[in-house]
Amino acid sequence: MNNDNKMASAKRLLAISDIHGHQDGLMRLLHEAAYDPARDQLLLLGDYIDADNPASWRTLDVVKELVSQGASAIPGNQELKLAALSKRYRGRRGLPGQQRQYVKWISSLPLCIIEAEILFVHAGLRPGIPLREQSVRDMTEIREEFFAFPLEQLAALIDGDESNRNKRLWRRIMFGHTPTSKLGAVPGDIWTDGRRIAIDTGAKHSQRLTLLDIHEGISYSCPTEPGYRSGECTKSIIKSLVGPAIN
Repeated sequence: MNNDNKMASAKRLLAISDIHGHQDGLMRLLHEAAYDPARDQLLLLGDYIDADNPASWRTLDVVKELVSQGASAIPGNQELKLAALSKRYRGRRGLPGQQRQYVKWISSLPLCIIEAEILFVHAGLRPGIPLREQSVRDMTEIREEFFAFPLEQLAALIDGDESNRNKRLWRRIMFGHTPTSKLGAVPGDIWTDGRRIAIDTGAKHSQRLTLLDIHEGISYSCPTEPGYRSGECTKSIIKSLVGPAIN
């Protein structure tokens, strides 16, 4: 990925996923965290929009602007759905210019990012499949097969992946896609078992949108229920995120 030199010297590594059109919340959280693109590295993990809701597509403009300033982004299933819908539309009547630019940008994004011994992906990985052989569908849509896989076996597979044989590049996986409330977390909270870190805190389901300061274990979140005010943000410490992965 790009920005390797910046990442090496960045003071903070920030991540957010599953914005689902809540661009005001995104910008408020970045403000609360005092995000500085010249100093911090921001990773955006997909599902910026709802493909079936054109009003949410403008969030892609916000994300594209953040990327132009130095952030890194990967696509979620919603972005890939928009691209697929656009292909069918294009075959019938031609594709509007703005939508064509969205599809071009989406197709340019990597499916995962590795940084600070963490693999960042939208949905997860299929256990037992080497990283380089993972399918687009699994990386953007997988659920139970990934997050319900036994922790001890997952740890062995991660450490034994061919990408880690000569140099340990990643020991943990950070993902979105599945709301943390479905993993047993309190609605709106981050979930982790030491190797997997889930950061989709249910923005689409009127719960919360969360920006995570990974190294410091600090989360910034705001509510997304109808009628919410993006200024109602909270900051909390997540001690389980600080330190190395569980062996």
